[in-house]
Amino acid sequence: MSPASGSSDLLYISDAQKGDIFVYSYPGLTLSGTLKGFSEPQGECTDAKGDVWIANTNKQEVVEVAHAGTKAIGKLSTPGGYPLGCAVNPKTGDLAVTNIFDISGAGAVLVYKGAAGKPKAYTNKGQYYYYFDGYDSSGNLYVSGRNSSGFYVLGVLPSGKSSMSSIGLSGGTITFPGAVQWVGKSLVLGDQLCGGADASCLRQVTISGTSGKITGTTNFKGACDVAQPTVDGSAVAGGDYEDCYYTTTAVHTWKYSAGGSPTKSVTGQEEPIGSAISN
Repeated sequence: MSPASGSSDLLYISDAQKGDIFVYSYPGLTLSGTLKGFSEPQGECTDAKGDVWIANTNKQEVVEVAHAGTKAIGKLSTPGGYPLGCAVNPKTGDLAVTNIFDISGAGAVLVYKGAAGKPKAYTNKGQYYYYFDGYDSSGNLYVSGRNSSGFYVLGVLPSGKSSMSSIGLSGGTITFPGAVQWVGKSLVLGDQLCGGADASCLRQVTISGTSGKITGTTNFKGACDVAQPTVDGSAVAGGDYEDCYYTTTAVHTWKYSAGGSPTKSVTGQEEPIGSAISN
């Protein structure tokens, strides 16, 4: 890890194929270091201290690393399932991890109080696969996923409640689950098959109770699969896995919410999935 990285903002990108975490200066995208020893790392999230949590999927655990750190400072097992995404509650510091599916069947959301100890599992009866998740400023947790037939589902675990439900979406369609992030007054949802094609986009959604209305779209021009990008003010950063061979797999930044062509790019990854910005 570059000695200068400790005092700069950093972009963490998980490479599921290589089993590495690439750490870049942000927004410059200069490689600051590489964290190794993971097994299919995917979704990422940050806490108030700037620590980064990484879903280490094949090891059935989430791993915590400090800002610019070179070793794990914490690990939590994900009983019975394979973690894909995570989110930190801004009100309580609780860590919510999505098990995409369990060994015995449907997945779940595991909530670790204070990001420690043993988790409490929550499920949505209309949901089978649990992909990425994100909290809003009030502590409501939103989870992207699919039902047993493969159709998109958006679940919600309201703050302080013990059961999940599904949110009905209007104003458009999301085909395949992607990132979940609360930005300003809107929920931002990723679609890894935007418009049912080999393309990626973000949908801006206005939430009212258990209903959501798609009010805007950010398209990533020429991108094939942007799984979990991170919105940061007027920019968005993430990896594009080019399994449809439009161009070269790379990590990009784009304008937000305009999207379009990348503003900066760096190559060298094989299958970039998750992203997190550590301040």
